[in-house]
Amino acid sequence: MIIYVVIIALAILASVGLTILTKQKKKRGLKKSPYMDALHLLLDGKKDEALEKLKKTVKENTENIMAYIKLGDVFREMGYAIRAAKVHRNLLVRGDLTNDEIDTVLRSLVHDYQAAEKLDKAIEMAERLVHRRKKDVDTQRTLLSLYEQKGDWDKAFFYRQSLNKWLKKRDQTILALYKVQSGLRLVQQGTERESRIRFREAIKLDKKCIPAYLYLGDSYRREGRNSDAYDVWREFTLKNPEWAQLAFNRLREVLFDLGRYGDIEEIYKDVISKKPKDPTVYLNLIEIYKKQGKLNQAVEVCQQIIETHPDSARCRYALVKLLQQRGEESTALQEALQILDREMKQQTTLHCAECGFETPEPLWFCPRCHQWNTFLTETNR
Repeated sequence: MIIYVVIIALAILASVGLTILTKQKKKRGLKKSPYMDALHLLLDGKKDEALEKLKKTVKENTENIMAYIKLGDVFREMGYAIRAAKVHRNLLVRGDLTNDEIDTVLRSLVHDYQAAEKLDKAIEMAERLVHRRKKDVDTQRTLLSLYEQKGDWDKAFFYRQSLNKWLKKRDQTILALYKVQSGLRLVQQGTERESRIRFREAIKLDKKCIPAYLYLGDSYRREGRNSDAYDVWREFTLKNPEWAQLAFNRLREVLFDLGRYGDIEEIYKDVISKKPKDPTVYLNLIEIYKKQGKLNQAVEVCQQIIETHPDSARCRYALVKLLQQRGEESTALQEALQILDREMKQQTTLHCAECGFETPEPLWFCPRCHQWNTFLTETNR
């Protein structure tokens, strides 16, 4: 019995040892294969050498699908996007790919065509991938991003709305901005009425959609409908008092054309009553008082602002100018004016909060990093 147990134990040990040796041999064999060598070279950042190993791999073994995929990826990373797409596209005509391999090839093709700046082709591949993987959120986001880059805002609206339903979230602000961008595209095509429909749809989605109000009024102005433009911008100042200054220039111009320029003072006062800490509105009211020759009232308003905004260079600059007009402390004021003039001459720009892209006018969609609502932030106020 003891001999029998010993024999069984030795057999088990021999079997385990043989298994270990077999695994070690397999590992050594894999390490020596051109494909594994290529992967190691890629990890070391040696793309040129890895490329040669991958070429050798697919030449020796046409069944190694992952080697073909990686070969195309390396071509793209080295700046040969079209060549990469050709390698990946040729794989799709094969009939021996698994579903996962097909999905991987399609993802690579999306990246290939993006790198080659062929958005339509990239979208085509992404749509195929979305059709195959309807529950893959990342793929849907990729397709959405491609439509944004292309500027196809109606398709972007559809896919973001669909994605929001899937994720059970609301994203009304971005959806409204899609409508705005779509409206601007229609403006470029000369279809004002259709553009206004888009702007109104944006406002329906987001009552505080700043550009929708501004551009809706602009559309009315282009058709000479000044009263309609005024009504839109006036509504904007009531619903968005914190950003009312964006409509002030428009309101001044349309009121002048309507022969009602004096109404602008009441608009400023109304906004101040809703947003008393915003110095921009006060400064506009000061300008009105200056034009009316009410210097004492203008100075009083200036002093009120400085009490709450002591670091506001614009307010102090306005006060210095007013005091100079009243003939007070001329020598001191002249020196102050020189300092403040240099400060005020600096060009005012807005910066994207995500990538730092600069623009003199507010944008709603950053052309560099493709993010939304990154310009009108507290740091840019």
